[in-house]
Amino acid sequence: MQQAPALAKVCPRCRESFSPEAAFCPNDGARLLVKGDEDPYLGAVIAGDIEIRVLAGAGAMGRVYRGYQRGTQRDVAVKILHGELSGRKQLVQRFHREAKIAGKLHHPHVVDVYFTGELPDGALYIVMEYLDGASLAAALQAVGGRMSLERALGIGIQIAEAMGEGHKVGIVHRDIKPENVMLVVRGDTPDWVKVLDFGIARATLPDESMETAAGAVFGTARYISPEGAQGGVATPASDVYSLGVMLYQMLAGRTPFDSEQAVGLLVKHVHEAPPPLRSLPEARHLPEGLERLVMDSLAKDPAQRAPDGRALAAALHGVAHAYHIHLPHGMGRPSLALVPPYAVPQSRAPSPPSVVPQSVVVHPVPSTSPSPVAPMHLPLAATLDDHAMHPGLARPSVPPHTPSVHPPPPKSRAWIVIALLAFLLGGAVAAIAMQRSQPKVDLERVAYLENVRGILADGHYVAPPGENVKDLVDQGLRKWPGDTELKRLRSDAEHEMITMAIAARESGDVVGARNLARDAYGLDPTDNSARYMRAQADDDLKGISSGATVNAGAPRLVFESPPTAKPGERVEMTCRVVPGQAGAKAKVSNVRVSLLPNGQTTGGTPVSLSQIDAWNVRALLTAPGAAGSYDVSFEASVDGVVVRAMRDLDVAP
Repeated sequence: MQQAPALAKVCPRCRESFSPEAAFCPNDGARLLVKGDEDPYLGAVIAGDIEIRVLAGAGAMGRVYRGYQRGTQRDVAVKILHGELSGRKQLVQRFHREAKIAGKLHHPHVVDVYFTGELPDGALYIVMEYLDGASLAAALQAVGGRMSLERALGIGIQIAEAMGEGHKVGIVHRDIKPENVMLVVRGDTPDWVKVLDFGIARATLPDESMETAAGAVFGTARYISPEGAQGGVATPASDVYSLGVMLYQMLAGRTPFDSEQAVGLLVKHVHEAPPPLRSLPEARHLPEGLERLVMDSLAKDPAQRAPDGRALAAALHGVAHAYHIHLPHGMGRPSLALVPPYAVPQSRAPSPPSVVPQSVVVHPVPSTSPSPVAPMHLPLAATLDDHAMHPGLARPSVPPHTPSVHPPPPKSRAWIVIALLAFLLGGAVAAIAMQRSQPKVDLERVAYLENVRGILADGHYVAPPGENVKDLVDQGLRKWPGDTELKRLRSDAEHEMITMAIAARESGDVVGARNLARDAYGLDPTDNSARYMRAQADDDLKGISSGATVNAGAPRLVFESPPTAKPGERVEMTCRVVPGQAGAKAKVSNVRVSLLPNGQTTGGTPVSLSQIDAWNVRALLTAPGAAGSYDVSFEASVDGVVVRAMRDLDVAP
């Protein structure tokens, strides 16, 4: 038999071809690939100066590459979504919107998101901080599944602090799990935590079978909260539950629940009480106070958990201090202002039986938590320095823990399957399943709710008229008075707008923050956060207008642009650059205005400028001939500080 000829090889970086016997490229040392098997993105240059060098990993959403940014001379991570996902309009818009929000989230334990874009083939990508380390999942596997008390507590505190930073600005992670936590070396700290995928849109593939989809999210189902397993709304307390599962796993070597099927995991999260942590042989040595905190984090009722990541981090710090647990180098103590308002026993020598133990209440800074939390009775000291000052004080006594489990009324297995469908494939499939399991369901209402969800996913909160969340919810409530799902969708829209208003204000866009907060307040006038944000933005604009705050604070923009235009119409925009504390001598540079298709964040068509002076810019553009939704972007640099603003422009006849 004649032997088949060996296939030639190609370098994924320089694209040069070599003989079949070669293994590495003599030009750059890259491993050679057989022609036809090479990755189309390897060696490519995107966004002008980012070279894609090495495939780092792949998953259900896409591939992650190690890249090199030539301009800044740094390594970056580039995540490119699968092409079939990039073709879904709602996912594309939500991806860009949430990536913008994630890009405003800066914290030592959150991976930095630099920018997003779209490749010539239509694939979406996101450029992030490159991390040279291992995932927490890999670290757990390397040690046989269980970590030391000190290491687990140190990692848990850092994850909680990262979650808390997102919760502070209204961002819920929704997918806290070991695969989304990276451990890198920073100075003397070998387990420096970086949490991935904060705010980035996630979706399941549309054409997968239920079995395939279940396999893709099996890891997520292992850490999902009970409310998430039932298709409910994710809150900061949902992230607390997921971290509670991870703490349990790091300390005991296994998760609280196990099953061969994702459905089984969801059922257990909703209905079963987790085994007490110290009932497991590997965890018998753990302090009772730590067990209580972990088990309270796994409560079925979100109101029984810590309200958010900041409160959980403070409680973990308190446990470490109360039980003299040595945290890794670099793990400082939080401010007392971050400790939740739990009634905690003072750490002191035992009192005679006739003496009533004293307690203290520590008052926190305002929290974004949606609901109050019952006391967790943690063994915290009266102050975080009591034990250091008085080493002879007795360790607090903690009663045996009884899990805070309040299971909901029993539900049929059919409803759990419906919840799984909602979790995997979205509301439309779940609605079909509900129709089959309950023939009397209001089909008109189901279809109406799906339409509102689609409008919300497209970001149409208050416009265009008649096709936005506000108008549709108002109309729906007239037909179905008091409908809780419609009210929840309105609340979700208001919450997203407040989050975007915070992001706009952080980027210097005062008018954008004011407009978003005003519209959010119009959605729900009873919401204090919307009222506060609107008042804050109004005060910012008044201070700029009067000149009182022109030379105070960070640089800002007052960017005015009409929201609508007719095809071919001339559109005038004005922008005032406010120097802030940089003062009148600050240098304004890199001023540019661009017109972009809705949802795109880079590139676009440059708009001609007519600069009146260094601080006032006038721009003129001709509205596109094709009707549709567009974005107008303004960007400038004030002494190296970049300020940005984005406005919607709807073009219609």
